[in-house]
Amino acid sequence: MSELVLETMGLTKKYKDFYALNNVNMHIYEGDIYGFVGENGAGKTTVIRLVSGLSDPTNGEYRLFGINSKDKEIYQAKKQMGGIIESVSVNKQMTALQNLRLQAIVTNTNITDDELIELIKKVGLDYEETKKRKAGNFSLGMRQRLGIAMSILSNPKFVLLDEPMNGLDPQGFIEVRELIKKLNEEGVTFLISSHILAELDKICNRIGFISHGKLLEEITIDELHNKTRRKLEIVIKDLSTYKDKLVNDLNVSEYETSNDKLIIYDSVDINNVMSYLVENNIKVESFGVIEDTIEDYYINLMTRGGKDE
Repeated sequence: MSELVLETMGLTKKYKDFYALNNVNMHIYEGDIYGFVGENGAGKTTVIRLVSGLSDPTNGEYRLFGINSKDKEIYQAKKQMGGIIESVSVNKQMTALQNLRLQAIVTNTNITDDELIELIKKVGLDYEETKKRKAGNFSLGMRQRLGIAMSILSNPKFVLLDEPMNGLDPQGFIEVRELIKKLNEEGVTFLISSHILAELDKICNRIGFISHGKLLEEITIDELHNKTRRKLEIVIKDLSTYKDKLVNDLNVSEYETSNDKLIIYDSVDINNVMSYLVENNIKVESFGVIEDTIEDYYINLMTRGGKDE
């Protein structure tokens, strides 16, 4: 497994009697595009603010590139991090190039105008179009791309993006998504918070589900797809009596059982299965095809308060 870029240990943020974050233990590895999923107010931005140093935890700590948050060297580690937190902070009275020049000063980054122009092009902005146009007249998608340019200006290894898809039209979604993929291929690790599950599904390799300040589960996107794919669920009284014969006769290879429930993942002919059960006088208590979405999975996860032990 790759090296950990970010690890939180019992990270907690409390305001009087309210826990904005409660004992969060998350893990982001080098090369990840880690999707941080939760409803509004779930604690996503709180984590990002704590890790960025914009707020202090009530309890707990974190490691960034292996350096503990309580060590003096954590400030050096944070120099390898960039991001957009809560909203894109662009000066609307400046052009894209002027915004980047200002960001270079703020981050103490030695960079030429030619390199800044290349950065503008890298994030999918047309330099000629933006040369005299103030950022206040940009579309939301253009401002998001400029914000990402500002966040990667100092060549960070780890970028935090808080709700980068908010308010984007479909074309904006595609453009920002492709930009993140491109940067990831160049070696940038991402933490992307969002409540738009369908978009994160198209870009992330790992997902962390958070709700009401608690991290419910971390899961790879492949594991998530496996858990949400189409399946046939059959509840049969005394399943153990019939299971082996049923599985063999139906030529089923991917399945699992839970008490009297048989879950078949293979692509099988539903009518053939029903006919088989009737012909063999197998008493069925329920029978149905289930095709969960990742939204269904998250809601179920919230309902049971975390992953099954």
